Order: sequence, then C-alpha cells, then structure tokens
Amino acid sequence: MKRFAKYIGLALAASAFAVACNKNAEPVFDDKDAFVAFDKVSLSVSEDYSVDGTENGRTFKVPVTLASVKGIETTVKFEVKPVTAKAGENFELVTTSGVLSFDAEHRTSYIEFKTIPDGTFTGDLKLTLEVLANEDVAVGTENLCTVTINDIDHPLTALLGDYTMSGTKYGASSPVSWTMTLLKDPDDVSKVWFFNFFGNSGWAADDTIYYGIVDSEKTKITVPLGQESEYVYANGNPVTLLGLDDALNGHDEGSLEITLTQDAAGKYSMDFNGWGLWFYIVDAGSIGTYIAGSLSAVQN
Repeated sequence: MKRFAKYIGLALAASAFAVACNKNAEPVFDDKDAFVAFDKVSLSVSEDYSVDGTENGRTFKVPVTLASVKGIETTVKFEVKPVTAKAGENFELVTTSGVLSFDAEHRTSYIEFKTIPDGTFTGDLKLTLEVLANEDVAVGTENLCTVTINDIDHPLTALLGDYTMSGTKYGASSPVSWTMTLLKDPDDVSKVWFFNFFGNSGWAADDTIYYGIVDSEKTKITVPLGQESEYVYANGNPVTLLGLDDALNGHDEGSLEITLTQDAAGKYSMDFNGWGLWFYIVDAGSIGTYIAGSLSAVQN
C-alpha cells in the first residue's frame, strides 16, 4: 500500500491547494487517473508452499492494489500466462473467475493459486500474471508479475541456505561472524554461489557473488581463485577473490577446496583446510581479508 500512497497524497494536496485559492470552491476528487497494479513485479514461492511448514496445498496470494482517491468500485480481469510452469501440473488456480473486485473498503485484491509438488527435479518454473485495464480504471506500469515456483527436488537442496561463517580479519585480535548464503545456480546443478562471502551484504549485493563446484558425493566444493565480481568499483576494477596463505600471500590461480561434513541432524559444516580469503580491488585495496586457518562455516 505504501507504494500507492504518494499518488493519493498528491491528489489530496492538489485539491487542498485549489480550495485555498478559492474559498467558495468545494473539493473535487477526480478518479480519472485511478489505476491498478501489482505490489511487486516478481515473487517466488516454494514448490511445497505451506504456511506452517508442515502442510502442503495452502494458497499463495499475489496482491493487486487499486490507486484511487475515493476508492472507486470496479472489477478488472487478469490473465495467467504459463512460461515454464504448467497449469494443472505445477500449479492450480484458486481465483478461477479471472476477475478481481475493488471498492473503498477493499483496495487490495488477490490472485490465489496452489503449487503442486511433483517429486521430480524440473528446475525452477515460472508463470506470468497480468492485470487488464477497463473503462473505469487503467493499469499501472507494474501490470505484470512473474512468479517463480522454486523446485524442492534440486539435488543440492540440503546443502543450500544460510551459514554462520566465522573468521579473523587481518590485524584483528578476535574473530567475527556473519551470515553467508549458499545459492543454487539456475542452470548447473553442480554449481553453487556464495553470497556475502566477505561479510558485508550491502556491498553490491548479488553483483559480488562467487561460485564453486560441488562433487558428486557432496563432500567437497572447489572454488576457483581469481574470480572477479560482476560489480566494478569506481576505478573500473572488480572485486577479485584471492586465496590467502599463512604467509599472507594472495593467490589468484588454482582453487580453494572446501571440505563438507554433515552432523547427525544433517547440517553441513565447511572446512577451509587452512586457507584464508582476500577480497581485493586493484588500485583500491582490500574490502575483506581473513587470515589463514581462521575460517569456518556452519549451516544454520
């Protein structure tokens, strides 16, 4: 709702200005510019979506909001456009009427559907939702929403997710810890991506992720050294991933081999085998340097 408040506020402010100029004028609220739009242009949902984590078959709601001064009463149609997800196989539409209703008391309406687990690895699947204009109300620029149904049958599912990573920075007397997230690759089922590898998630976010290859036994991740981030610094240079040995030498060739172990509960731990990490920008300096032998990661 906050997204649309600015439009309503501007309309009310304009009316108040008109009244101030003409004290005899009655305020007029014109909804000729009212529109509907999705709150977000992309969403994702698990293949086995549930509210409480124990039951499947719950409905997933995609909100559509009316931006209107008075809250006009209207209905709009919507369409479902399968991309790779198939109706009846991967999802089931609950809002089968294809129509959304709005009024002054209900400015947000929902397109609802259920995901259908299939028990096989298909990869993430997508569908697109579109709201359509009518004679009463237009559509905003965000009239399309892409929904991704995340596959739970990915062979690396148990390995993915958040880890508590710890390490001692160069020059520090005690270790620090942060959340690192292991992400799947959209195309290669043997590849994973390290998000927030160097403990500063705000630094260019997804543009500073680094990949590794998981062996078939899920006992090792091989991370090529010398990887460069998609993000580039103001001087035009990326953030390069280096391995740091115990003599504080950086290595941009070869690979870092991380050993994986599981505890009785199935949680993974990462052993960096005595190596440290150095995240370096040429002609700018370091943004993260963790001394050799100090690094570890435990799945949350």
